[in-house]
Amino acid sequence: MDMKTAPAVSPRDLRAADRRTAFLVFVFLFACYLLTYTGEIQSSDGLAMFATVESMVRRGAFEANQILWSGLQQGSFGPDGNLYSRKGLGMSLLALPLVALAQQWRALGLVQVALLLNPLLTAWTGALLFRAGVRLGWPRAAAAFTALVFGLATLAWPYTQTFFSDPVAGWGLFAGFYGLFSHQQTNRKRYLFLGAVAWGLAYLTRTINLLTLPLFVGALFFVLSQREDENPFSWRVDRRFLHRLWGLVIRHPRHWIIFALPVLTAGLLSLWWNWVRFGDVLASGYLESEAFNGNWLFGIFGLLVSPGQGLLWYSPVLLLAAGGTGWFWRRARWPVLFAWILAGLYVLVYAKWYMWHGGFSWGPRFLVPVLPFLALLSGPVWRKFLEDRLSPERRFGAGALLLISLGVQWLGMLIPFRMVQDWLATAVTPLFAPETFVRLADSPLALQWRFIRGETIHFAWWRFGPDWTSFGLILAAIVAGGALILRQVNETERGDRAVLGIYGGAVLLVTLVLLVRYQIPFSGPENTTIARRIAEMEKPGDVILHLRPSETQQFANVYHGDLPVYGLPQTQELDASQQATLQRLRASYGRIWLITDRTLPERSGWERPLRVASFLLWDETPPPSDYRLVLYAPAATQPLTEVGVGIRFGAPAWVRLNGYGFTREVQPGAPVFVVLEWESLQAVDRNYQVFVHLLNDAGEKIAQRDGQPVLWLRPTSTWQPGERIVDRYAFVLPEETPPGAYTIAVGLYDPENGQRLPVSAGPQDSAIELGPILVAP
Repeated sequence: MDMKTAPAVSPRDLRAADRRTAFLVFVFLFACYLLTYTGEIQSSDGLAMFATVESMVRRGAFEANQILWSGLQQGSFGPDGNLYSRKGLGMSLLALPLVALAQQWRALGLVQVALLLNPLLTAWTGALLFRAGVRLGWPRAAAAFTALVFGLATLAWPYTQTFFSDPVAGWGLFAGFYGLFSHQQTNRKRYLFLGAVAWGLAYLTRTINLLTLPLFVGALFFVLSQREDENPFSWRVDRRFLHRLWGLVIRHPRHWIIFALPVLTAGLLSLWWNWVRFGDVLASGYLESEAFNGNWLFGIFGLLVSPGQGLLWYSPVLLLAAGGTGWFWRRARWPVLFAWILAGLYVLVYAKWYMWHGGFSWGPRFLVPVLPFLALLSGPVWRKFLEDRLSPERRFGAGALLLISLGVQWLGMLIPFRMVQDWLATAVTPLFAPETFVRLADSPLALQWRFIRGETIHFAWWRFGPDWTSFGLILAAIVAGGALILRQVNETERGDRAVLGIYGGAVLLVTLVLLVRYQIPFSGPENTTIARRIAEMEKPGDVILHLRPSETQQFANVYHGDLPVYGLPQTQELDASQQATLQRLRASYGRIWLITDRTLPERSGWERPLRVASFLLWDETPPPSDYRLVLYAPAATQPLTEVGVGIRFGAPAWVRLNGYGFTREVQPGAPVFVVLEWESLQAVDRNYQVFVHLLNDAGEKIAQRDGQPVLWLRPTSTWQPGERIVDRYAFVLPEETPPGAYTIAVGLYDPENGQRLPVSAGPQDSAIELGPILVAP
C-alpha cells in the first residue's frame, strides 16, 4: 500500500464495557504496584521535588531548605537566599493534592502518600494504553494484555517505586497523544483540550518536553487534514505546502485555540516558576556544568544497548515494537510515526546530556517516558499471540521476551538500586566511569544479585515486618482484579458496575490501611514523638533547624505542622555560609526548634551560638528517642532593661551583677525571660551555679532554672577579671498559674554543699529579688 492510499483506522468509540475494563486495568495495575511499594524516596531528585511540594502544602512557599545539607546537588540559591529545586513545577502540582490530604489526615505520612503519585499515573497510563488499543480496533483481551505488558514487564514498574519525574512525563506525553487520537476518531473537542493539558503538565514536569511540541502540532495538522478527506502523506514540500498548512489553521480556528490555551498557560507558568525562584523568567537554576556536552555516540549506545543502561537489556519485550510497526504503517500511519519520532527524539537529546545515564537509577530512566508508545506498537504482536496466529518459534520468542522482562523488573525492584550504585562508586573511579556501562560484569543486572538478602528487600510490607496482614490484603486485591479483568474482556459477559465499584473502593480502603500501618515503622518512634511534640507546641513565627540529614524524609513523613524546616548537617564549627544561615534564622524567626543528634551542645557549631545568645525554653529527650529536642528564643526577646546595678556576690566579692532584664507581664502557659549581666572581679577556682526562681507572694517556688552560667558553657572557673558574661534564662509558666504579682529570686551557690553566696544588697543575704512580674488572667 503506498503513501497515497494508506487508510486510517476506522472510528471506534468506547462502549461502556470498554470503559469498565479500562477502570479495571487501572485498579489492577495499582494493586500490583502496592505489592512493590517501598514508602521511601530513593533519590536526591525525589527529595528535592518532595521538599518543594512539602513547602507548598505547609506554608504556600516554594523553597527546598529542608535539603540545605545537599548544597547545589539538586538545588540553586535564589536572590532571597533560599534554596530552590531546579526541577519543574509539574511534579509538585500533581503531588500537591496527595500531600495536602496527608497533611490534614495525621494518620497518613506525607512522604508515603506522595509516593503514590507514580503508581497512580503509571496505572492511569496503562488504562489509556488499553483505551488506545480499543480505539485501534483491537479486541479487549489484546488491548488489556498490551497495557499489562507495559505496566508489569517494562521499566514502568520499577519506577513506580520512585519519586522521579520520568513516569509523570510519560503519562503526560501519552495522555496528550491519546487526546489527539481520540479527537480524530470522535471529533470531540474535550479530548483535544485534555490532551493539550496533559502535554502542558509533561512540559511543566520536564521543560525538555518543549522539543516534543512540534510533534504534537504536526499530529494536529494531520488530524485536521484527514477531517477534510486529505492525506497529508501525499503532500509535497513545495510552495503550496505552507499554504495548505495555513489553510488548516484558518478553517479550524476553534481547534487551534482549544489546543493553544493549555499550551500557552503551561508556558507562562514555566516562566513564572523561573521568576518566583530565581528572579528571572529565563533562569532555570541549572549549573553551567549541567549541559548537553556528552559523547553523543556513546550516549546513544549507552541508552539503547549497553549492558549497564541499555533499554534492550532492561525491557527486552519492547523489541516487539518493531514487529507491530508494519500493522500500524498499514492502518494507523501517523501514530506509528509519532511514536518512533518521539522515541528517537528522546534518545538523540538525552544521549548528548552530560549525565545521559540518569545518575543513580535502574536502567535508562530518561527513556521511561517513551515506554507506553513502544508498548503500544507491540500491541499487534500480542494480538496475534493471544489469537494463536504466530508461528511456534515466534510465539516462543515473544513469551521468552515477556518472561525475561518480568524477571528484570523484579530484579530491580527487590532491593534499592543505590546499593549497586554505591558499590560501583567505591569500586570503580571516577564515578560513572564509561567502562562501567560497557562491561557486563559491572552491569547492575549482574551485580544486583550480590546484594539480595532478606534484610535488603525493601518492599514496605516486608521491611516493616514482615507484615503478613498487609501482604494478604494486597494479594487479595491482585487476585480479585485479575479475575475481574479475565471476566470483563470476555465480550459475552456483561460487566457489573456495582462489582467494579466495590472492587475499586476495596483497593482504596486497602491503600489507606497500608499507609496507616506503614507510617510509624518507616519514620520510627523517635521521629514520630519529636514531630508530634513540635506540632503540639509550635507557634506562628517558629522555625525548625533539623540536624539529621539522613532522616530528612522520615521526619517530614510524620510532621504535620506548618513550620519551615532548614535541614543542615551537624558540625563542630560553622563555615561562613552556615554562620550566615544561623544569623538569618535568629533575625527572622521568633523561636528556633533544634532537632539534634547525640552531639553535646558544647561540641555543636549550631548549638553553641544559640546557647550563648539565646534563651533556652525547652530541652528534652522524648522517649524512646535518645536524640534531643531543644527550643530557643532569640536574645532580642528580652533585652537588658536595668544597668549599673552593682550588686556583688561572694565573701570576698568576686562577681558583680551589672544589669538585668525580665518579662514584666505574662499569661499562664507563656514563657518568662530573665537576662543577667555578670562582671568578674577576680578569678575563682570553683564552678558555682546560678539559680533563678519564680516566687509567689507567699515566697513559694513556682518555676525555676538552675545551672552553670550560659547554659553550662561558661563555668565560673573560666571567668577572667574584668570579663562580662551575659547569662539568659527562661521558663514556661504552668497553665494553672493563678493571676497576681510574682518575683524572681537570683543568686549563686556551691553545688558541692548547696551553700549560697552572700550578696551585698537585697532583702536576703543570699539572693536578690527582681520584680514584680504580673501574671494576667
